[in-house]
Amino acid sequence: MASRVLKLSTWSSTSFPSGWPGSAATAAAVVMHDILIFGVGLGALSYALAVASKGQDWIFWTVQQTLMFPMLLLAGILLPLEGGPGWMRALSKANPLTYLVDAERALFDGELIDAAVARGVVAGAATCAVGLAVGVRVMRSGTAG
Repeated sequence: MASRVLKLSTWSSTSFPSGWPGSAATAAAVVMHDILIFGVGLGALSYALAVASKGQDWIFWTVQQTLMFPMLLLAGILLPLEGGPGWMRALSKANPLTYLVDAERALFDGELIDAAVARGVVAGAATCAVGLAVGVRVMRSGTAG
């Protein structure tokens, strides 16, 4: 989060595509989209995992890192998927982060109304809903502390 805020605060308005309306406001919207929608869901899922692995820290870190690296790789964040093998592109379609990455790329490309942005919002909202449902269930079960 801090790196995203730092990057956006150092970019000038000329860094964005020409004709992009309210580039600073839109950049802030990208940050909010990224952090609030997807981040809340992922954070709640991480919390539930931490509660489930209470007393055995190695389980938390093992499961989290085993899931996070492939999630980043299959989202196209670390390298482009266009030239990757077909199986990798097929698996990326099941990763909600893929749609968020595509949405941010479309927004930074100046495409404010784009199907990729809509898919990103849906994927982020779905992740948020699932994460909050799991997180709230864990909190209500009384195992949270």
